[in-house]
Amino acid sequence: MSSRRILAARTAAVVLLLVVGASHGFTQRGSLDPAFTKVPFDQWLQGGDEGQIRWTAHVVHAQLSIHQRLMARVVVQMDGAELAKRRGKGQLVIFVRLNDGEDRPYEDHGVIDLEKLEDGIRNQNVTYVASAFVLPGDYRVAIALFDTATREHSVKQEKLHVPALKNDPLPEAWRDLPPVELIPHADAPDSWYLPTVAGRLNLPAGTRRPVRIAVMVNVTPSEHLSHSQQVPERNLGALLPALKVISQMAPRNGSLSVAVLDLARRRVTFHQEDMTNLDWQALKDSLKEADAGTIDVKSLEDRHRKAEFFEAEISRRIASAAKAPGAESPACVLMVLSNPVEFEWGEKLEPIRIAPELACRVFYFRYHPPMVAPAVPVPALARGRRQRPGLPPPGIRESQIDQLEPTLKPLAPQVFDIETPEQFRKALATTLAGISGR
Repeated sequence: MSSRRILAARTAAVVLLLVVGASHGFTQRGSLDPAFTKVPFDQWLQGGDEGQIRWTAHVVHAQLSIHQRLMARVVVQMDGAELAKRRGKGQLVIFVRLNDGEDRPYEDHGVIDLEKLEDGIRNQNVTYVASAFVLPGDYRVAIALFDTATREHSVKQEKLHVPALKNDPLPEAWRDLPPVELIPHADAPDSWYLPTVAGRLNLPAGTRRPVRIAVMVNVTPSEHLSHSQQVPERNLGALLPALKVISQMAPRNGSLSVAVLDLARRRVTFHQEDMTNLDWQALKDSLKEADAGTIDVKSLEDRHRKAEFFEAEISRRIASAAKAPGAESPACVLMVLSNPVEFEWGEKLEPIRIAPELACRVFYFRYHPPMVAPAVPVPALARGRRQRPGLPPPGIRESQIDQLEPTLKPLAPQVFDIETPEQFRKALATTLAGISGR
């Protein structure tokens, strides 16, 4: 069990403690954590809410996440002064259990090592967040905090009602999912993609004739934003969850492929055909390679040719999809996922030209990452107005200029501006309907 702590420098700052929890598989009995067998957890619950340790704990109402799953969160906050007096001995263990409508338990825990707390912890608060994907329904939530040195504990129980989405454009998407699926803590990029979350969305794409769906993902920020460290991370924090959702589409009479583009280096960093299950490890390795390597001199010299590379890849993917072997010519669908892109000043832009016989339906998902909630959102619990860390005030976008759209214009793309999970859900439903009508 390991932990990652982000300690603020100023007094009374909020410390977000991200603790790696146990990973459990879903069974008919729920999801059990062996750590619960080491403490009298059920006995604690029978005693009602107790508070031998100073803390606060509450359940955040479930909201739609960018993964197109309803996400519920349990937030535990510990007072710095309380931690300071316990510092040096033992551990604080946080236990979280959700019981679904059939009383099946789903358990997880996290650990704070009291022997490794800094001297200044007295002036800081520590927050632990446990997250889970849930289905609409009613749940019981039990939370406990246990000091292994003093054997003291605190317990709180709450009820959680998760309503169904109103006017859900994808009402069957959660048909085959378990009631609860715990989300393990992880570092990026795993925290964006959530590779250990195995539940699959029900996203059928039925067609009258064979269809080849090509997905292209641009992970390169706009030229004038490319030197900002936070921008690529926000881009990936939106695009990778979206790619995971789209990879769960199931064309009943066709295939799904994906290509990830690095416009800065003018290369395809990842490509997978017939994507039944996306190869996350290979994609992750390609992201690390692109992030770690410096741009070579040749790429710098050719940086004014990003648009040319993008246009060439679009043309090649469409030609490949439209000319697939077989007795019947397949329908071609191209899905482009990207943030708004402004190319380098002076770069020659030419609209894509495709031969008439290579007709392809194009859907452009244009993301505005600063406005999209991260895959596993962590609430700011400091006093005052609540706001997501690192995001600008509502209504502000990093870039309003997008030169990909006019480049794609000859293909008559259907453009979706995505800022929220709800907008992504509507766009996905429209796309599936468009594919199924072919």
